Amino acid sequence: MKVIQTLADVQSLKDDECLPSFYIEEIYNQFLGSYEAMADDEEIDEFVLPSHACIYHFNHEDDRQMLEKLANNIEYVDTEVIKGRKYFRIGIMMQDHEISVVYLLEGTLPYKTEKWLEH
Repeated sequence: MKVIQTLADVQSLKDDECLPSFYIEEIYNQFLGSYEAMADDEEIDEFVLPSHACIYHFNHEDDRQMLEKLANNIEYVDTEVIKGRKYFRIGIMMQDHEISVVYLLEGTLPYKTEKWLEH
């Protein structure tokens, strides 16, 4: 799992992972939307998402444990297929009624878990 709280974290995903560009762009757009909604007069390079409203990229099957712990807090699950690749965007209610967003590509979690998310 990678926690994304800054623009540098988004850039790190782009630099360190072999992730599809559309997926990185989706995560960047989520970060940008949060920046526009939350930042006062901060520059985007200095903006930090609060820990209770950050973005996560799940990149390992073990990340399902965190998802299972937070299952009762799931507000929505969106799936989208772009260029033949499916990804999930999961909104999880955290403290103070803030939403953290989890992204993962199809095939990251066990098949049964991904099918459960789709229902």
